[in-house]
Amino acid sequence: MKNKEKVLKVVEDYINSAYESDGAMTRKIFDDDAKVTGHINGKLIRQTKEDWATFVEKNIPSPKEQGKSKAYEILMVDTGEETAVVKVKSEYINIMFTDTLSFLRVDNEWKIYNKVFEAMS
Repeated sequence: MKNKEKVLKVVEDYINSAYESDGAMTRKIFDDDAKVTGHINGKLIRQTKEDWATFVEKNIPSPKEQGKSKAYEILMVDTGEETAVVKVKSEYINIMFTDTLSFLRVDNEWKIYNKVFEAMS
């Protein structure tokens, strides 16, 4: 499997983890040093991997359990041998987000190293 396919598989896992409120999956796909940063309603949010995973798993019932549709759009993909960047647009917690995900290959596994997001009004 080529790097682009591997990275896009992690993006799919990322979308599914939020859709299913799966904190364990979130912890698996984010690097231990990952940061999640962006603005919601004019407020700057800065989270660690654990902050984000806890937020995801506390979103109960999950969007899947609520019967919401799962949809996302890949806006951009740029993969190298050790790093990658993906821009993805999706709806979560009734807000449309554009996420810029940076990836790092660690021990031959692709991990999300940073998530920078913006909420669309």
